Amino acid sequence: MVSLFKKRKFEIRPIAFICIAFLLVILIGSLFLRAPFSLNEGYSVDYIDALFTSTSATCVTGLVSLPNSSIGDTYNLFGRFVIAILIQIGGLGAATLAMAFILIISSKLTLSQQNLVKESWNISSFKGLKKIFLLNFLITFIAEFVGAFLLFFDLYFLHSDVIKGVDEAFGHAFFLSVSAFNNAGFDLFGGTSLINFSSDVFLNLVISILIILGGLGYLVIIDVVSKRCNFKKLSLHSKVVLTMTLFLIVTGTITIYLSENMTHFIDITEPSGMNFLESFFLSVSTRTAGFTTYNLYDARIASILLMNVLMFIGASPGGTGGGVKTTTIFALFARLRSGIDGRHPHAFRRSISKDTVNKSFILFFLSVLFLIFFILLIFCFEGGSIEGNGNTYDSLDYVFDAFSAFATVGLSVGVTPFFSVGSKLCLISLMYIGRIGPMSISLSLFKSRGLHKWTYVEDSLPIG
Repeated sequence: MVSLFKKRKFEIRPIAFICIAFLLVILIGSLFLRAPFSLNEGYSVDYIDALFTSTSATCVTGLVSLPNSSIGDTYNLFGRFVIAILIQIGGLGAATLAMAFILIISSKLTLSQQNLVKESWNISSFKGLKKIFLLNFLITFIAEFVGAFLLFFDLYFLHSDVIKGVDEAFGHAFFLSVSAFNNAGFDLFGGTSLINFSSDVFLNLVISILIILGGLGYLVIIDVVSKRCNFKKLSLHSKVVLTMTLFLIVTGTITIYLSENMTHFIDITEPSGMNFLESFFLSVSTRTAGFTTYNLYDARIASILLMNVLMFIGASPGGTGGGVKTTTIFALFARLRSGIDGRHPHAFRRSISKDTVNKSFILFFLSVLFLIFFILLIFCFEGGSIEGNGNTYDSLDYVFDAFSAFATVGLSVGVTPFFSVGSKLCLISLMYIGRIGPMSISLSLFKSRGLHKWTYVEDSLPIG
């Protein structure tokens, strides 16, 4: 009887801790970004826009709801530093930073702390957690430092018409490098993003490489380096991620290029659209980075729809990007193929577990439901078209921004600053769900509890 009255020890589940930690970071960040000491003289920011910017930075998205669409114009050096810190926290993850704090005050991790990090990094084993953690930090800061170093020289020596002085070149280079590696998509150039640098091959390639590395994930980078780039020795996870990444970049580049230039190919007197470098950069960036060297308001409908698909797929597990992840789509197609040829889902001479396929279906289905729900809400809030900056935005533009928010991409046709408060709250929710929701669904919500092993009598349903 005594045992019945014993107090139960309260314990927050690891995924709940991650959700709460991200929410606290967003709220604290919004207070800093709303404060006058973060703003340039003569500027003020409504709390909804400060909350939007904080969410966008922490969820490594890149969407901006500020009236002038410019982080650089609105925020002073301190405000920009706050945004960079939020991006870094969002990229590394709350659990990674919590582990850093734990290791500073203690040399050992408790079982619950190990569970927290394991679920945050989406790994199945406790083996080598500290080593992965240290390599995580090392890869991040090496990539960002090298990226900032290369971008500094490019901006300082080749773009003196845009960048004034060493300090400004370093500030832009540092911010761009952090934003690119963490797939955030923020820049300090205003609403034009990187359009002014569309012909700079070196800058385009540096930022693209940073985006790709961040999107691959630390575990894949560690695996590739430790196996000395020997593809045959890589884990199934690494093989799938690398294969899907290459396939999506190449396919995205070609299809976007063809879509934007189709009228030119049919009638050579018609002006050409994107060049190949712009198509390549957009194909890389669309899968959760958010930079663009092309005015997306001028993009063709076919290109916009294709970019929605690429954004929805997103980056890879353990990476700094969002989306439903490349491995999820790969598992679904493997299951589709198995339904046709009758074999068990497999790839690279490895069978894909039933649990992986089931989680992929659940994650995909719930992601679609979240998107449909919030897109319908945005339609209700906005009604018809929106006028802004001399442009007219309609339902397709709303859908594009919703996909961008959910996939934590940050690309926009320019409608975000003109949304109502209700629509901005929808995008804030989508950014948060996109960064936290799919992870929590795949890691925690559908774990087997070992209960109800019985089943009902099996029956069939006509389909198709």
